[in-house]
Amino acid sequence: MNSFREIGYKSFITLHFLISFSCVHNYEPEIKSITAQPNPVNVGQTVILVCNASDDDESSMLKDEALSYRWEVVVGDIISENEDNNAVWTAPDQPGEYSISCIVEDKYYGMDIATIEVVVQ
Repeated sequence: MNSFREIGYKSFITLHFLISFSCVHNYEPEIKSITAQPNPVNVGQTVILVCNASDDDESSMLKDEALSYRWEVVVGDIISENEDNNAVWTAPDQPGEYSISCIVEDKYYGMDIATIEVVVQ
């Protein structure tokens, strides 16, 4: 038969576990800015893209979670070798205004998306 002390200790551990994990809240990452250098750019030239994002999770359990970056463009070639916040876009041979998007996600499926317009001349 379990003593009252053993039951109380097990209940305390269970309650502590539930409170610890139920208080964890994942905030979505937030993109602060996307920069494109140069902008405008000449046809066929490259543009350096940088996405500045943060994840302001308050829980110490989530503070160090890594963010993943995905760059998307409809026209031109984009390369992000390390799938990080940097990418290189090669402008198409047609002048115009082109949209480049960055999608930032955390490991708990929080995400943010931002788009920058780059002028090709």
